[in-house]
Amino acid sequence: MKGLARAFHSHRLALRLALLVLLLILPFILKESWVSLANEMLIMALAGCALNIMLGYTGMVSFGPAGLYAVGAYATAILLTRYHSSFIIALIGAPILAGIAGVIVGWFCVRRSATYFALLTLAFSQIIWTIIFEWYDFTGGDNGIVSIPIPEFFFTISHCYYFTLAVVGACVLLLWTIIQSPFGKTLQAIRENPGRTEFIAIPLKRYQLAAFVLSSVFLGVAGSLYCVFSGSVFPDYAHWVKSTDMLVICLLGGFYNFTGPIVGSVVYILLSKIIAKQTMFWMFFLGAIIVFLVLFMRNGIVGFLADKFSPVTDPAPGSGKDGGGR
Repeated sequence: MKGLARAFHSHRLALRLALLVLLLILPFILKESWVSLANEMLIMALAGCALNIMLGYTGMVSFGPAGLYAVGAYATAILLTRYHSSFIIALIGAPILAGIAGVIVGWFCVRRSATYFALLTLAFSQIIWTIIFEWYDFTGGDNGIVSIPIPEFFFTISHCYYFTLAVVGACVLLLWTIIQSPFGKTLQAIRENPGRTEFIAIPLKRYQLAAFVLSSVFLGVAGSLYCVFSGSVFPDYAHWVKSTDMLVICLLGGFYNFTGPIVGSVVYILLSKIIAKQTMFWMFFLGAIIVFLVLFMRNGIVGFLADKFSPVTDPAPGSGKDGGGR
């Protein structure tokens, strides 16, 4: 096992390059239906990474990421349909408006912690869902917004895939840079011990609000990409079920690893699609798989593999191997 671990780490760069090449040639080796599925995986991977800024790196459990995701999706749709904005303006406007919504929602939420914070995020997400669902004149209500004037370039699934890959790749790289910065390290310090972090004169609430807004911006990007991908938006994008999907993606891959939500997105979407084709009770089997992973892979798939294949592995926060636990 140790020899395999050393081989894995010595060839890490080669593996990353191989993965990049695979992503680039996917449209040439897969059917359109699978390319479409890969597109959805990329978008949900970005949404999972955005949520993980709060969840895994700051220690704030949010039950309402779907509300901010929907703000991004509806921002792009409304700018294109009602205001006839250019495509670029509609794309840029989505994360900006999602970030503004994040400032408003986050300002209230970060004033509470733990369970109360989680419940507040869920409440605000449902408020956003209600506004979208009831405001027929502006959002289309439960009919949503269809026939969005997306540029013809995106009618070809491979073109849409490459666009999504480029945007998601840039966003993930930016998120990685932020996590490795002093700001990212401060967020991790807040996660580990907020009391001590505040004691050394770090403004806790400001950093938590900054993390909330940062997460909101990238959730808005993910929502905008899904609007482009599907060509329509619906109130379900803001529903708590969508938030559950994002939480499960982070849970499957692992909260405490940057690549966790990316792996979780691939596994969750594959499982949901494959099992759904086999039985009408697919949610039961998917739930059973998730229960197994929670009980026997507490750090997610990526955390489990890291424990097995890393020559020297520091215990993940909350794993209990450091003598503490959560």
